[in-house]
Amino acid sequence: MLEIRILLESDQDTVMAFARHQLEKTETEPMDIEMKTWVARWRAEALAYYLPQGWSFGVYAGGKLRGFLLAQPLLFYRGLTQTLWIEELIFEGPASGELLLETAYKWARDKHLQCVLLEGSAGRTALVEKWKHARATDEPMIELRSSRF
Repeated sequence: MLEIRILLESDQDTVMAFARHQLEKTETEPMDIEMKTWVARWRAEALAYYLPQGWSFGVYAGGKLRGFLLAQPLLFYRGLTQTLWIEELIFEGPASGELLLETAYKWARDKHLQCVLLEGSAGRTALVEKWKHARATDEPMIELRSSRF
């Protein structure tokens, strides 16, 4: 049975280990893995920012982390007063991903936010296929890098 809860600062090491394990499933070269951890959305300094805010969730089965999302509210973004931005969503199995998204959506509604926004991917799009109020945006994004990375 899956359980969900708000992630705490004390969950940082567990989240990092889970995310790294998921990365190691897709990458085989140790140097590539290490380089990707340096810019990962779940790196230590990102977790130090996201976890204390109370908008990030973890899904557990038998006390073991099976997925997480990192989120924060954005004010006055794309014409909406309050949007919940999901920075990262990593999960094992669709049931974990669905529970994470459903929880974020319900939490946003409860707090009177107008929208939940996350970047699309095949795995994420499949999670919301049955949601009548979910839609993919066609707006391309332009990134103006203000520093070298």
